[in-house]
Amino acid sequence: MSVTELRPTGRTRPAPKSGAKEAAEAEALRAKTAAGAAAADIANQLKAAKAAADIAKGQAEADRIRQEAADAQREAARLRAETQAAREKAERSAAQWRSWARAIAVICVVVSLPLQMMAFWSPHAPFLLAAPLVLEGLAWALLKGAEAAIDDHRPSWHYRALAGAVALFAATVNYLHGSTAFGLGTGLGGAFCSLAGPMVWDLHEHGRIRKRDGKVSRRQRRAQAKHAAAEAAEKLAAEQRSEGEREALAATRAVQWPQVWERTVALAAAMGELYPSEATWKRAWDDTQGATLGDTADSIAAKVAAKAAVRTASNDRTNQVEKVEKVQVESQMTRPAKTPAAKRPDGRRNNGGTPPVRRAGDTLAYSPAARRAMSLAARTRPARAAAAS
Repeated sequence: MSVTELRPTGRTRPAPKSGAKEAAEAEALRAKTAAGAAAADIANQLKAAKAAADIAKGQAEADRIRQEAADAQREAARLRAETQAAREKAERSAAQWRSWARAIAVICVVVSLPLQMMAFWSPHAPFLLAAPLVLEGLAWALLKGAEAAIDDHRPSWHYRALAGAVALFAATVNYLHGSTAFGLGTGLGGAFCSLAGPMVWDLHEHGRIRKRDGKVSRRQRRAQAKHAAAEAAEKLAAEQRSEGEREALAATRAVQWPQVWERTVALAAAMGELYPSEATWKRAWDDTQGATLGDTADSIAAKVAAKAAVRTASNDRTNQVEKVEKVQVESQMTRPAKTPAAKRPDGRRNNGGTPPVRRAGDTLAYSPAARRAMSLAARTRPARAAAAS
């Protein structure tokens, strides 16, 4: 009987399975199902733990953002409160200074005016009693004119100068009369009161002028000058550092690529640049090397050679890595079906490479020509073996 006659030509029904084998397969299926369920449960638990960790992380981040926002609000409220307290304190100090200056001016008038009236008194000319009132009234009227000029953003120096001149005249009168009539102390006291009242009020107005014009104090000017000097020194140091780095870079380029640097200097001189710019350097590189910045003919050739060597090593049939990476896992012969062979799953993909169980009818029947060839080979094999021996 030939090999062709022994090979079945059609599908045959598999032998019935025994009860023990069916029970073993059912038990294996249940074990596999239980293992799959356990694995799915573990995967779900891992996902839940990861989701919980992500939720906790997001909650912590949200709490941190809320805490930072609350801290920022508290800091802003504190700054607003400090600013408001400083503003109120400044307003209170200004009001107190104004009230005290007015009180000192009134006291000085009370002291100096009677002494002036006594100086101008004469039984033959009683009308001269109005002269002290004219002097004091003129001084304070001029100071009020200076105040109005300050509020109206007009020059006020001439009002203040005239008020000072009137106060000085009144002080001279008080000094001469008081020293003659009551002694030196009275004369000095009257002269001081004649000058002190207008001077204190003029200081008050001077402060208002500086506040209106935004003038800063001497201490602030010194602090600003010191800060400006520090900034200028830092800027100079940065410029010197940048100049040093630029010179070092130029020296490196001149040593590494002398031809390119020579072309760069020539282009910079032609374009009127005191120092070659990066654009000039790129243009000089393109002119001399004919490639993008950083590439040369040698570097491009080395890159091409390296890529060719990689391709050669990848296509080498003796490369064991290539064979390991491309293991044959598909079945050699499968029965035609509606789904293409490339898309049908293979049993060896998920079972560690073990070939699937082959049953009768799994593959196509051999053609008659193939059967005749195999029969001829089977008949002539013993003769060839005997001849070889």
